[in-house]
Amino acid sequence: MDSQVFKTCFLLFTLSCGIFQEMLAASDRATRREIEVVAVGDREAAIQRVIDHNDPKIPPDFEKDYPTVIVVQLFIASFASISETTMDYALSMYLRQRWVDPRTTYDPLPGVDLLELDARVMNQIWVPDMYFVNEKAAHFHEITVPNKLMQVYPNGTIMYSARLSMTLSCDMFLQKFPFDSQECYMTMESYSYSVKNVVFHWHDDPLVLKKDLKLPQFKFVKMEHINCTRAYEGTGTYTCLQAKFYLERTYGYYVAQVFLPCILIVVLSWVSFYLDIDAVPARISLGLLTVLTMTTMSANARAHLPRVSYIKAIDVWMAMCLFFVFAALIEFAYVNVNARVEKRRTTQAGGLQLNFSQGSSSPGENGEGKKKRLFSKTTIGRDRARRLDKISRYLFPGIFVCFNIFYWTFYMLWEPTHDHEQ
Repeated sequence: MDSQVFKTCFLLFTLSCGIFQEMLAASDRATRREIEVVAVGDREAAIQRVIDHNDPKIPPDFEKDYPTVIVVQLFIASFASISETTMDYALSMYLRQRWVDPRTTYDPLPGVDLLELDARVMNQIWVPDMYFVNEKAAHFHEITVPNKLMQVYPNGTIMYSARLSMTLSCDMFLQKFPFDSQECYMTMESYSYSVKNVVFHWHDDPLVLKKDLKLPQFKFVKMEHINCTRAYEGTGTYTCLQAKFYLERTYGYYVAQVFLPCILIVVLSWVSFYLDIDAVPARISLGLLTVLTMTTMSANARAHLPRVSYIKAIDVWMAMCLFFVFAALIEFAYVNVNARVEKRRTTQAGGLQLNFSQGSSSPGENGEGKKKRLFSKTTIGRDRARRLDKISRYLFPGIFVCFNIFYWTFYMLWEPTHDHEQ
């Protein structure tokens, strides 16, 4: 009986504790809801205060004796393309700026570290008038909403970030193409405010590159950042920042698609030296085929490059390969001339032999001497043609190998100097 009473009391006590805990939890939830409602109300009031006290048309310290300092950081998300034809490059990045605007200060809120503003509210807050000097085309991303972010801290610090894609000009020097390295830049300035009102400074970590970022034909060597504040005659001094990207071209594609096919075509033209000197159709077809093929490849290689006034490395290569196949065709022409002379002399010698068999003894003696001289000249001409073919079998490859040694050594070691100052 005592055990049943004890069990009953224990169950009642446990149930009472559960009910009491549930009541405490409900009370806590109600309190949190009240706090959240108050926090939401305070947040809305703080945002409204920031908007009311801010003028998007005037910099924060416009009426003071010191400029507003804008700290800038660039996060490079992708390099879309680098074009030699139009001499520009495209990239997508996150532009991050931070500054202090005393007009946006507010009292700290419980549980709220900062205010996150919607894109529709950002238009009512002053932002720097940054523009890109070497920009050709640009746009903000707006799918599915404008890709912009603004955070306002109680002390008036504003963090502003926007995602944008741009096409920027890049002055390229292509003397070593396709073994070249390029230096592309990005220049940012304030368009309407001089250094008396707005100054740009680089962030401690100014340029951030996305991990594992790869380009089709280039690889990153290094990045640099400088302050390029400059004075314009008649307008004043304007703040300026410049980012430089050093890119090195990977020429594996050109080796596989241009250099190796050209080498094979040049080697193919040497097959003519091993054909018989009487195989005129085969040798002339081979020579014309290699010349036309090299001409077509040279035109295709130049089609995607700008019409610059200087000679590029690929121009030298194409010109020399065309010269080698053309020289092989000229060698065939010389051999063919000797073969035709040999045939004509053989025909004349046959005619003399016929006259000798039908004529008298004295004319025959003169004809016999002339026939011997013709056969001697015929033998000399044919031997000369054969000797030229044999020499060409070694001379052409030897000169081509020497050219390759000089060409690759020169363009691998030569570093042209350029003035990249912008």
